[in-house]
Amino acid sequence: MREEFVELKKYLARKGVYKNIIGIDELPMMEGYCIYDARSEIEVFYYERGQKMDNKSFQSVTEAISYFKNWVLTDPTTRK
Repeated sequence: MREEFVELKKYLARKGVYKNIIGIDELPMMEGYCIYDARSEIEVFYYERGQKMDNKSFQSVTEAISYFKNWVLTDPTTRK
């Protein structure tokens, strides 16, 4: 796993984001927000019922992480 993703996990934990509704380089347990390193690009999407929704692709890891943070943190249901 990329070091940037490790730091992202720590950051979101500090922000009180429920860990079971995010997937960082993996799918969430049930449904939730995902950021995935597809090697040629970074994918950011919402995963529900086996489907990727609102899929966006980024060439820049920094841009993908910034988008992911904003997306997750603006949803009030993601935090404790």
